[in-house]
Amino acid sequence: STTDREDLILKMAFASRLCQRVGQHRVAARHYSKTLNAAQQDLPKLSWLDLRGTGLSAAERLAIEELLLRHDPLERCWGIVGLHEPTQNKILDFALPPYDWNTQRKLATSQLVDEYGHHTGGVNQSCTIILGIGGKPEKLINIDAARDDGVLVLRRFSGGGTVVVDHSSLWTTFIGRNSLLPHVKPFPREIMKWSVDAVFGSAFESWGKQFKPSRRQTLVFKGKSCGFSGGVGESLILPPSPNETQEIQNTDTPLFQLRENDYVLGERKIGGNAQAIVKDGWIHHTSFLYDFVDNNMEYLTLPDKRPDYRGNRSHNDFLVRLKEHYGEKSSKNAFFEHVKKGTNESFELEEVSLNDVLTIAAEQFGGLQEWWDTKCRTKVVKL
Repeated sequence: STTDREDLILKMAFASRLCQRVGQHRVAARHYSKTLNAAQQDLPKLSWLDLRGTGLSAAERLAIEELLLRHDPLERCWGIVGLHEPTQNKILDFALPPYDWNTQRKLATSQLVDEYGHHTGGVNQSCTIILGIGGKPEKLINIDAARDDGVLVLRRFSGGGTVVVDHSSLWTTFIGRNSLLPHVKPFPREIMKWSVDAVFGSAFESWGKQFKPSRRQTLVFKGKSCGFSGGVGESLILPPSPNETQEIQNTDTPLFQLRENDYVLGERKIGGNAQAIVKDGWIHHTSFLYDFVDNNMEYLTLPDKRPDYRGNRSHNDFLVRLKEHYGEKSSKNAFFEHVKKGTNESFELEEVSLNDVLTIAAEQFGGLQEWWDTKCRTKVVKL
């Protein structure tokens, strides 16, 4: 009939317009892809070194960082992530505490083993205290407690304050070159601001969204689309279910931000950071607190120089564990993946292995041990 024929013509016209719009979206998508690829070609290159699973210690990590900062023959930008043993070295050989006779006696007579299978001898090998290059142990550490427990103390090559690291510390490091990142002024505050804008702001935002569902919109067509038979579609908006709404309320995380010289969630610090500036570049490294042992933080004194927003809060009142806000539905490894994702938005990444780095140490100094013994500025502090 005439009515059926007109109805069919209208449906075919609608399908034709729909296909035109789909085609326009596809052209736009291809254009966006080409534009994105062109933009990526203009991004500075960065060598990405993932040290998870290598078994390296805190001291070995610091030795590698300074080696790449000062002696990379290609003078590359670097991004380095990893989890590390506090005290157990894989490559380096140097004397570890305890140094006094009482803790040496405990180590010799005890058969205690920690949760990681390390023979502890009743001394605390679960953490390492790391001072900045200018840090004074007598002002920053409860020396009697640290010495009695046989805690390893290191002095790193960079500035900054004192941190306690353990198996749950999330290590991130960025090495920048002035020639490749001329817009980043080589001063600690400017470098920290860059790190938030270029990497960590995006990383924490995407990490938070990982388990925060949003409203879903679905366009439903009865039958097939693009010129085939079927009726006119309708748009349906599906709100979150009651369970999803409850989940959003329960995962309300304080805002990640830069506060003075600290990374914070709300009013509480989530990690320690430090910088070192050299002639042609800089390094910015952070140990984020996924978790920590309260008693280990008692090795640190309340520093004389501290940010205004801290006031007189103790370490345990001032610090917050990332797992309290992200850990229930995420993991340490997820953190590193979001950091990599954020870094990939600002750099063109090139994967590099530990063996590549050890080759640099071998060619420049004869090996990582030789680098440690001669030129490396990170050293063991004897209390």
